[in-house]
Amino acid sequence: MDQEKPKIKPIAYSYGLYLALISIVVLVIMYVANIDKSWPLSIASALLSIAVFVYGIKAYKKSNNGFLTLGQAIKVGLAIAVVGGVISAIYSYFHYEFIYPEFIEMQKEVAYNQMIEQNPNMTEEQINQAMDISGIFMNSAFFSLSSILGSLIFGLIVSLIAGLVMKKEPHTH
Repeated sequence: MDQEKPKIKPIAYSYGLYLALISIVVLVIMYVANIDKSWPLSIASALLSIAVFVYGIKAYKKSNNGFLTLGQAIKVGLAIAVVGGVISAIYSYFHYEFIYPEFIEMQKEVAYNQMIEQNPNMTEEQINQAMDISGIFMNSAFFSLSSILGSLIFGLIVSLIAGLVMKKEPHTH
């Protein structure tokens, strides 16, 4: 008689919320401390995020009588990534649209200066065209979309590795 598989949703919601909180706290810290980029903060955020995925997958394994297939690990990890990514994306959009819109303008200015530095022979018209194109990628909506995609890719990689390490399949006769 097959035992019913544990539900992924409650684990995805709980651990996805933790994952989102990490991203949101990092954004807030960077904003409050007026930091553009920070390796220590990025590393700490990545390690905490890995821990969230690992503990989420571990919680699923525990609720599944200690068994875990690679497929289950990936499903749990991606479910956590979706929940965390969507919540982070919503906050990210709100953050860059209303709280810190100057960040996008600063990024555009950096891109403009780099373009002039790397291509001193560009005409003003060429620079404007290039900036119009880069503007597609420098807005709140694109940053939000990237946070979802980044969360999914990161979640897939971490859950694949965690699944390979933690997998324990029931023996069938």
